[in-house]
Amino acid sequence: MSSFLTDSVTIPEYSKITGIPPYAPISGWANINQIVSRLLIYIFPIAGILTFVYLLYGGFHLILAQGNEEGIKEAKGKITNAIIGFLIIFAAYWIVQILEIILEVHLL
Repeated sequence: MSSFLTDSVTIPEYSKITGIPPYAPISGWANINQIVSRLLIYIFPIAGILTFVYLLYGGFHLILAQGNEEGIKEAKGKITNAIIGFLIIFAAYWIVQILEIILEVHLL
């Protein structure tokens, strides 16, 4: 019995794909591992930048609250969420690093 999770998923050879220019960067991709590796290079920094921007947004919201208890409560919630988001991104990065060692694949 075949399962999607146990079958190896491969991308067709570049020469067999029609309509793609010969200089396209996907020409070197051979499997899902390479796609994930190339996407993770961009995903982690973008997630970190968005988390930082959300933290700044919470800080500005706190400044603009000017003593309004409801505004201060919302701003603290945004700052807390930004810190939790940072911790999740940080943990995800290290989980990927550990998976590289365990599975002996190069993701980042």
